[in-house]
Amino acid sequence: MTQMQTAAAAGDHIFDFLHEEELEDESGKQSGPRQVRGEVEFDHVRFSYPNNPDKIIIKDFSAHIRPGQKVAIVGPTGAGKTTLVNLLMRFFELNSGEIRIDGVPTSQMTRESVHDLFSMVLQDTWLFEGTVRENLVYNKTGVTDQQLEEACRSCGIYHFIETLPKGFDTVLDDSISISAGQKQLLTIARAMIQGNPMLILDEATSSVDTRTELITQRAMDQQTERRTSFVIAHRLSTIKNADLILVLKDGDVIEQGTHEQLLSQGGFYADLYNSQFERAS
Repeated sequence: MTQMQTAAAAGDHIFDFLHEEELEDESGKQSGPRQVRGEVEFDHVRFSYPNNPDKIIIKDFSAHIRPGQKVAIVGPTGAGKTTLVNLLMRFFELNSGEIRIDGVPTSQMTRESVHDLFSMVLQDTWLFEGTVRENLVYNKTGVTDQQLEEACRSCGIYHFIETLPKGFDTVLDDSISISAGQKQLLTIARAMIQGNPMLILDEATSSVDTRTELITQRAMDQQTERRTSFVIAHRLSTIKNADLILVLKDGDVIEQGTHEQLLSQGGFYADLYNSQFERAS
């Protein structure tokens, strides 16, 4: 019965997908900036999901991110943090306003070219049935064994790979026991290997223990140097070194600044940070 219910649910998803409207033809759009600097501007962005147009998720968001900045996006559940990243990646179209990368509106760029600008590490990890090497390299060509080893050592996952029967050539299937934290470390290593100009980290260390998180944090700090990066985090202790922190609440940016600036203001961010510190102690 459980298998039948699972199959029925999967069938519903398939038919929902088949009934979706085709995306517009983008053959006339440009492929984006040739030399990517990483300047990002949100200009009075307003958004609601197509299936619920009356519920505005992002009300009037504006921000200017300079090339190479590390931007943290924080706020309570439902504030619009992940939605903001989805709009940056052009997974959805804006109701109004504009998002520009190096001065070029993303609406004038093909989706593929926008996606190629970013490496992403999501809270929900995904691996496919294939070797460890194939999962790490994914669609990138010319990756050497040394690059693979360096990325995996940085993430603290290399020792686990060494214990596998065939190392990087081990096929990840049902016979291989792999934890949620190890899966997440593999996806972080994958993003490092891809090496795209900009980086998105959406709760990228949510499934790892505190010790592993410290190792991973150092590795991610190396990757975000000189790369524009967007970090969504609930653990505010992990984003204290961000160049800019955007505090979202109910679809609005209510505060922005560095960690020290926001703490000194004694506002919503300070309350969030202090409440986490009190729970931890």
